[in-house]
Amino acid sequence: MKMNRKLKKISAEIYKPYYNMFFISICIAVLGILMITSATYTESGLFYVSRQVIFVLIGIMFMIVGAHIDIAKGLYKLSKFLYVTAIMLLILLVTPLGVSSHGATRWLRVPFIQLQPVEIAKLAVIVLLAAFIYKKNRYSKSIKFTIYCWIVGIIPALLTLKVSSDLSSALVIMAITFGLTFIFNRTKKMHIVVLLTAVGLIAGYILHIKSNLPDPAHIDYYSYRIARIVAWLYPDRYSDAAYQSQTALYSIGSGGFWGVGLGRMYVNIPEGQTDFIFVLLTHQLGIFGGICLILCYVYLLFQILKIALNACSLYETILVIGILVHIATQVVVNMGVCTSLLPNTGLPLVLISYGGSSILTSFAELAICVSVSKKSVVKVSKKIAKEELG
Repeated sequence: MKMNRKLKKISAEIYKPYYNMFFISICIAVLGILMITSATYTESGLFYVSRQVIFVLIGIMFMIVGAHIDIAKGLYKLSKFLYVTAIMLLILLVTPLGVSSHGATRWLRVPFIQLQPVEIAKLAVIVLLAAFIYKKNRYSKSIKFTIYCWIVGIIPALLTLKVSSDLSSALVIMAITFGLTFIFNRTKKMHIVVLLTAVGLIAGYILHIKSNLPDPAHIDYYSYRIARIVAWLYPDRYSDAAYQSQTALYSIGSGGFWGVGLGRMYVNIPEGQTDFIFVLLTHQLGIFGGICLILCYVYLLFQILKIALNACSLYETILVIGILVHIATQVVVNMGVCTSLLPNTGLPLVLISYGGSSILTSFAELAICVSVSKKSVVKVSKKIAKEELG
């Protein structure tokens, strides 16, 4: 009894990063709900807003449950099953269950929601890689082992690219894979060589397109990737293909530092509730609002990093770092697209963009972080209580 009272007292005094993560993630999600309301209320009423509220509430429940169960332990046992399930869901996109939109098949038709398998695939890659690297940590210096780890990410990435033509999500999966192996495998030279080679190939591809620019009048005959790259390089020349990106820049610029006001919209922003919601935010809340959102993400990532560093096991550390890499990559790419620093890609902004699959997966990842953090806090509390009681 004395031990339990001491444990509770010490636990109350210990810093809990998952409290801060819980708070900041909800703040970001609520801001997303406000932006979705601004973007869709006039034409669709509360349809999108109500669905997003439900997704966020379910996500919050994920985090609350995560504070009371050892999610990491369960994922460790089910890592292969989750990975195979994600692969099967990607394959199902070519069946009649697949739903096409804007020329791509990225959703599965299931009851009450359109499921986006690639979001599950991102989490599945993190979980399996964490378990694989942890189990085979003694081979961390092996180039062959690193290649095996890369294959774990390459399979769903290629499926995503082939089945749903989703290059941006495929690159996010590869970024997660490369990031985890770079951090935890001792093959840094190999990683640097592969990274430089990839950068060189991408640069060469862009230079090849620059030297063989398509006729603006026949841009529709080229692949959408080429169209997006030339529109990114020469927006004035390919004004039709660059319409979305140019509109985004104009919207951000017209918002000024303080914005035009919450709920007001002087520019029609395409995909304002999904991929370009950051543009909508900076239009209404200005550059100040955009900076505040970026700082919120930085704070969220900092709390996740603290959880990873204080985790009870190497497996949990790898798992949380994978989540950090995923969230950071997706935020940077989305904001890069919105500001035309990167070619246009269809990638949602974490915790803000409309979409059940994205929101629920993001909160599921945060629930894992909560579970890992709560476990480490309890362990530290027990250790201190035991020392003080002798």
